Amino acid sequence: MKVLWFNVNIPSGYQEQGRVVNGWQDSLENIIKLNTDVELVIAFESDDCNAEVKCVDRVKYIPMVLKYSLWERVKSEWTWNVNALKLEDAMQKIVASEKPDLIHVFGVEWPFGRIAKFTDVPVVVHIMGSIVPYLKAYYPPGYSYKDAQKIIPWWNLKRKLRRFRKECKLQSWEKCERVVWNRVQYYMGRTQWDADLSNEMHPGRIYFHVDEALRPAILQAGKEWLNEDHGGKLRLVTTGCSSFWKGPDMLVRVAQVLRSRNVDFEWLVAGRMYSEVQELVEKKEKTTFAENNVAILGFVEPERLAELLATSTIYVHTAYIENSPNSICEAQCLGVPVVSTNVGGISTLVANGEDGILVPPNEPEQMADAIMALAQNRALMETYSKNARAKALTRHDSKNIETQLLDCYQGVLRNTASH
Repeated sequence: MKVLWFNVNIPSGYQEQGRVVNGWQDSLENIIKLNTDVELVIAFESDDCNAEVKCVDRVKYIPMVLKYSLWERVKSEWTWNVNALKLEDAMQKIVASEKPDLIHVFGVEWPFGRIAKFTDVPVVVHIMGSIVPYLKAYYPPGYSYKDAQKIIPWWNLKRKLRRFRKECKLQSWEKCERVVWNRVQYYMGRTQWDADLSNEMHPGRIYFHVDEALRPAILQAGKEWLNEDHGGKLRLVTTGCSSFWKGPDMLVRVAQVLRSRNVDFEWLVAGRMYSEVQELVEKKEKTTFAENNVAILGFVEPERLAELLATSTIYVHTAYIENSPNSICEAQCLGVPVVSTNVGGISTLVANGEDGILVPPNEPEQMADAIMALAQNRALMETYSKNARAKALTRHDSKNIETQLLDCYQGVLRNTASH
């Protein structure tokens, strides 16, 4: 079976000669490329005009170098349509030359699924997120585009224009995604949210369950939650708070509540937070992350992240909208007790009261209560840790994921042949 992937990122196998250093797409590639029944071809966008086709560890990598005129570059700052049309042409050429049995594209939010209009080869979309519901929660409650513009000095017209341009492109992104939902019949996902959303966006779609592959650097780090005391000080860890829908305002408000209750804690946030996000949150909330014991660490190597999770008290997730965040999955694999907002697909990952605690979004007092209550009950934390780790290690087992993915591929091909 020859399978063509259209990848969102440049595969680490292309850049690092087979070493898996990036996210879950690389991890999934690492699982499936070992199967001799699958001939894997991966195409991806590249800005390197000298990028070449090459084969590494049985995988053929095809960089798509898209050429833009000056006007197209300017226009692409405002809309996704330019990139989408360029990709349609590039993808058609690759499909014609490679003649795959099946096309696997990542994300409805990216234009790759548009290839379905131009080929009889079956196309299956691996659901990642979705801009359609995400845009409804793009700004936190009480925040708006006007707020984002207001924090920019009146004289900085260039920055104001950049912010307006970004807002226009966001609206274009939603329209671009709807094209994919309309064109593609087959979907794979991992949460009830995936199943429900795909049915809503494409009634009559055919859906397959495929769990998420996680980074080997986390799964194979040999780390496990230690339930350390830290001298009575809570160590809270959050991974990824780069956008407004990840709830950075919720995070700082929860921290404020904990401080007001004289809780001794530190809150470590692994991952980058964009300066415009941090600036707006701190101005709107009239405080800073640092004033509330929150340390934004920037990019953290997987091995270091595993160490932070293993020595944490609780993993906390504050998002307003999500599908199945890798961050929660990785924390669960190490057995870290989780307190999270109950949004999107998270309830598929975390069973409230069994292996973690779910609270409503935009309820900082309730989340602070949950953190404090759980931290004071070490026996319950041990129970949550044991239950979450057992469930997550099964859910993210590479053999199980390989079986699910192959079942999906074969199901798509069977259904196509029968029609």
